Amino acid sequence: MILQILISGISLGSVYALIAVGFAMVYSNLKFSNFAHGGMISACAYIGYYFQNAFSTPPPIWLTILFTALCGVVIALLIDLLAYRRIRKKQAHNLYYFLASITVAILIEQILNVFFGKNTYAFPAVFSSTTFHIAGLRFSSIDTLILGVSLVILAILLGIINRTKIGLAIRTVAINPQTSRLMGINSGVVIMTVFAIAGALAGISGVLLGMRYSVYPSLGQSMMIKGFIASVFGGLGSLSGAILAAVGLGIIEMFLTYFCGALVSPIILFGFMLVFLAVRPEGIFGRFAKDKV
Repeated sequence: MILQILISGISLGSVYALIAVGFAMVYSNLKFSNFAHGGMISACAYIGYYFQNAFSTPPPIWLTILFTALCGVVIALLIDLLAYRRIRKKQAHNLYYFLASITVAILIEQILNVFFGKNTYAFPAVFSSTTFHIAGLRFSSIDTLILGVSLVILAILLGIINRTKIGLAIRTVAINPQTSRLMGINSGVVIMTVFAIAGALAGISGVLLGMRYSVYPSLGQSMMIKGFIASVFGGLGSLSGAILAAVGLGIIEMFLTYFCGALVSPIILFGFMLVFLAVRPEGIFGRFAKDKV
């Protein structure tokens, strides 16, 4: 039983990691928390749901994930164009980014409420059986799929950030945007790339969360809080810290839910967050995040 809970926790934490990394990437380059990310997750969950149901035979799940990730990129770039770019050009205070992101998040959720109401929608079954057995242990098929997809996406993302020129440009702009411009790096293109990556992660997260739970307007906002907590635990701006903290958060949440119940676990979780911030407000990898401020 402990091993099964552990696997479920890692699976859930891997989705939190996708959300937290999207947060951390935007924060590291623009120094604000993009709360519109939750709205993008909800919108992409609906897109993935309707794409899956648009055909008499549901398409392969990888095709739905790819399509929704592309839609997430479009949504993220559109939000950047309408809400953030003018603020960036005016070099306004970061408070305006925060207000714009909150406004966009509420706007998206209200639009979804108007068109889809409070009803929940379930993705078509991906597997013929919801569980499978290995060595006498029962595992969730959806959790295993989510874990595999998340690990692959995170590995690809870390490879892009650490081993490509665009990844080097993203890290350079995050450290010092003024110096990066003097070195010939187009910070505008880099920031658009960051939003595109965050949008793709939102699209993938929307599908995975929609499959694990169900699709409803506040899905992204409720899960975004966990991703934000993970990014804070890891040290805002630190990708490796966000991933580590997100997986740990997923494991802790699953064990708390099993032993304490679904109603009590959020109280303990948020209480732990307050204690952690009081002891180490800079996060696990606070030194890395602090160097870039």
